[in-house]
Amino acid sequence: MKRVLIGLMLLLSAVTASAQQGTTELRGRVEDPQGAVLPGVTVVVRNQATGMFRETVSGADGTFIASALVPGTYEVTAELQGFKKFNRKDLDLEVGKTASIEVKLEVGSLEEVVTVAAESPLVDVTSKEIGGNISSETLVQLPSVNGNFIGFVGLLPGIVPSISTESFGSDAISVNGQDPRNNNYTVDGGNNNDDVIGQRAGMQARTPIEAIQEFQVITNQFDAEFGRTSGAVINAVTKQGTNAVRGSVFGFWQDGSLTEKDFFAKQQGLNKADTSYQRWGGTVGGPIIRDKMHYFFSLERFAIDRANTIVITPRPDLNDQQTTKDRVWNTIIRGDHQINRSNTYSVRWLRESSPQVNQIIPSVIGGVTLVPTARAAREESDVDQTLATNVNSVLSNTKVNTLRLTWTRENVAFANHCFNTNGRNLAACEPTLQFQDFIDQQDNTGQSRINDAIQLDETLAWFLPNKHGDHDVKFGAQYEYSGAANENQGNMNGTFAFGRSNANFNSADPRTYPDRLTIRVGGPSRFYEKAHYTSAFVQDKWRFTPRLTLSLGLRYDLEVIPIPETDDPLVESYPVDKNNLQPRVGVTYDLGGGGKSIVRGGYGRFYDKSHFELIGGLYTGTPFTSSFTTNFPLTAADPGPRNGQFPTDPMLVNGPVLNRAAIEQQFPTGRLLRNNGASWDNPDRRVPYTDQVTAGYERQLAGNMAVSADYVRAFSRDLLMSKNLNPGLRATTAVTSPVVPQGSAELSQAMVVLQQKYPGFAPFTTAVTQPQNVGKVDYDALMLSLNKRFSHSYSAQVSYTLAYSRGNTTGNGVPASGFQVLDDMHLELNEGPTSFDTRHNFVVSGRALVPHTGGLNLSWVARALSGSPFSLTNGNIDPDRNGTQAEPLPAGNYSGNGQNAFTVKNYEARRNGAYGPGFVQLDARVGYSVRLTNQRRVELFADIFNATNRTNFLNPTGNQASAQFLLLTGYSTSYTPRKLQIGARLEF
Repeated sequence: MKRVLIGLMLLLSAVTASAQQGTTELRGRVEDPQGAVLPGVTVVVRNQATGMFRETVSGADGTFIASALVPGTYEVTAELQGFKKFNRKDLDLEVGKTASIEVKLEVGSLEEVVTVAAESPLVDVTSKEIGGNISSETLVQLPSVNGNFIGFVGLLPGIVPSISTESFGSDAISVNGQDPRNNNYTVDGGNNNDDVIGQRAGMQARTPIEAIQEFQVITNQFDAEFGRTSGAVINAVTKQGTNAVRGSVFGFWQDGSLTEKDFFAKQQGLNKADTSYQRWGGTVGGPIIRDKMHYFFSLERFAIDRANTIVITPRPDLNDQQTTKDRVWNTIIRGDHQINRSNTYSVRWLRESSPQVNQIIPSVIGGVTLVPTARAAREESDVDQTLATNVNSVLSNTKVNTLRLTWTRENVAFANHCFNTNGRNLAACEPTLQFQDFIDQQDNTGQSRINDAIQLDETLAWFLPNKHGDHDVKFGAQYEYSGAANENQGNMNGTFAFGRSNANFNSADPRTYPDRLTIRVGGPSRFYEKAHYTSAFVQDKWRFTPRLTLSLGLRYDLEVIPIPETDDPLVESYPVDKNNLQPRVGVTYDLGGGGKSIVRGGYGRFYDKSHFELIGGLYTGTPFTSSFTTNFPLTAADPGPRNGQFPTDPMLVNGPVLNRAAIEQQFPTGRLLRNNGASWDNPDRRVPYTDQVTAGYERQLAGNMAVSADYVRAFSRDLLMSKNLNPGLRATTAVTSPVVPQGSAELSQAMVVLQQKYPGFAPFTTAVTQPQNVGKVDYDALMLSLNKRFSHSYSAQVSYTLAYSRGNTTGNGVPASGFQVLDDMHLELNEGPTSFDTRHNFVVSGRALVPHTGGLNLSWVARALSGSPFSLTNGNIDPDRNGTQAEPLPAGNYSGNGQNAFTVKNYEARRNGAYGPGFVQLDARVGYSVRLTNQRRVELFADIFNATNRTNFLNPTGNQASAQFLLLTGYSTSYTPRKLQIGARLEF
């Protein structure tokens, strides 16, 4: 590892790179009163808060550029002998954007100063990118139900947020109808992603709202400097210290007396949960050496007791009200230093510890959502850290170099109370009882991992003026090493499934016996995953004329994941996809020439990355292994209990009691065991990609308002899906009929190799899966946006997206085709909306000062989403006899039978042919702000979440065999009953 890093540092020192990740830039042209260009003008761009500056000189055509600036408010001065000094203050430079200004010098002496006042531009006339920016003022002024800035990402079009109220720090977003894994989070330009599970639970280390200076979101057509995603780029920048001591102290409080009883608690007559919410902390930043060196510190504490209402329709005796406890500490330390006029550096460390106990987390098994009882609660321990170092060097008036090193770590464990209190041995815990519609007695989770990622970038921005126009050229290279040490004891306690029964076990009643046992045998699974990611790019933002900008980029990504491929006869070595060239081209045209109105369009190819969890089976699913899960009976449920007869399988005849001696005899611990199935690699496995084509229009209507409209067309191809090389068939369509493996031509050839190596090697008795690049998804969207900066006592943002995401895959992870029969995956039958299809997405947010009140202000976020798709099936029958029950019900109208029934109208007989309930919520704040002396301000406020107290439900179960078919039994992960939050904030 040390040799690799040293070699790459030498390589990167020779290969230039660039990224506007976490930075901003300013470009302009200097002219005299007659419009003639002025070369040789000294231009100084100074951060008004820190005093740190960048000095440059205009070129032969009068142009200048200042790259790799920290986002903030700047003052620009320009000087040339024989002209008055130019001065412009309060120029807001936003992260990831290029601001353009004109500098007019008047004839006179340098002692005379011409001060120019103007609004900062809202429209970036040089960019084809689609997205937006959220400021620190927006973050602290708008209400937030859980204190996570990811929720604010959803204020922009094209983004569907999941603002989690069921698990701390698990906010996620789906962009362009894609898997939430497929996003790229950066903080201060450095990697902040989870290389194991992707971004389906948000960023790796949560960044506190109070510590964020600003963040940028790019949903489409991002430049070649950005990679490893086909979703969105979320580019956050933390605050830095200033020349004056500045900071904040804040506190937010909720408790049960300020919270409505939730829908199911009212309906079931349950007691209101004893909930509470405390979020408090502070930030402070200031000078160590004025204009040179600054510090910033942030501390945030969460103490949350949140309600979890358990509703099990067929077993109302198990309905319950539980409280999950979160206890979180978040710390940030940052330092910035301008060594001299040409060199600056910054160091930032972020750490968050977020243990959670008594989690009530439903599971989706076979298309049915199973709610755990209080006895089957989970616990989580999570410590996330990220450290970023940036060194910026001005090499000349036209070249700026940045070297960045980032380290990210997650140390996480998911388990249950028994596991965490008995020396972490899940085998010593009671077995899990999986009934038809709920889970009882014990959670079967017991896993942990430590994931470290080290990323190295070197950055060079090179401005080439007057070369048939101006060229803002960037070259780039990047290297990341990621490794994850995994331990999985999941299901070592065993899980008894009760098929079609929800009744307690009764030894005299055969219908209450379990019909299957699943258990991990051999011991814990331990394995280490690692990957090397290398990329290079070139990007030219070519200002062909003052009104026309061409964006020309090319990126190359190389992903090397050295999977051991143990006893995998289908591959000679782990596959490496070496063909990941990504052209990015675009055009932006300033219609009026005044920087107020543009048309833009582009095409780009964007590659994803292979998240470890999606290929983890290639490490553990080997023909011989020391740990795997097996079933009793092996290929199908015991038919006895469903037919009113006692089970005949020896592991089930005594009811839900483990016969560990018999299991140990058959699968001895500590030995290499023969696996029933396998997960094998594909020698042609490739990294999935998305092609995007966009066209749009943006106009600044007034000094502080802009509107935009963009059409987006995206084609995702080579998506991974799982094919079974050992498909099975039942003798009949009954789900209790055993699934008999049929094999395949490819498996037969593989068996020849294995039998030569291991004489007597018997055929596999369960699935042998292989990832194949056969999935495809198409996405179309119209994105509309109105953005008004704060002026005339109010600000507002309106976003609407009309979208449709569909394909031959759900788009979630590496799914199988439920329609595979023998060697044919029948992907034509798997066509339908993706799991992330949201047709309508409308959000309005804003803030207003109430006139003549001395400081009364209002702010709000209103969101409306259409429902997400799900399938209607019948788990009691297997028409194609393939071992799954994915066949859709016939077209028509369907309704649940019972309390809280949901109706599906005009159902289409296809995968995801039904749509669930929509989501509507209004959050609002009433505050009163008092300005004190010396830049101090205190604000008291009251937030109300879900002001209308609308119940936002989770999709119902679509399995017609379930007693809960089309009954609303759970909440959206973003749901909260109406609640009031009291807060106070001191800014100094």
